[in-house]
Amino acid sequence: MISFEDFQPGHSFGRAAVTLDDDLMEKWFSLFPADAECAPFMPEGMTAVLVMNSYMELVSPRPPGNIHASQRFTTRSFPKISDTVFTQIACGGKTLKNGRRWVDLETQSTSEDGRLFFTGTMRTIWAA
Repeated sequence: MISFEDFQPGHSFGRAAVTLDDDLMEKWFSLFPADAECAPFMPEGMTAVLVMNSYMELVSPRPPGNIHASQRFTTRSFPKISDTVFTQIACGGKTLKNGRRWVDLETQSTSEDGRLFFTGTMRTIWAA
């Protein structure tokens, strides 16, 4: 299990891929039909889905009880439906404040050839 002590600023957890395939897009459009108008590009709301998918894969095993405190994104462009998006996750910093273990994770999502789609910062209160 990853503990607070394991987080080191600058440490990369690696890179994970999510393909915007027909199955994923059909699931999304069944929840948000109006987003089909974004085609051939990915709807903006899916940004968090791609990043959280990568987080679940790369930052593991996690202790139970973590609290997702905030998340923000800066978008450069959106991938096209059928593209594969590669998201790298790294520790941006950690702070112990008032007995809480705060962890900042920096994300960068790109195409296979390195074209930047979006970056982000996720702040979590780490449980252990």
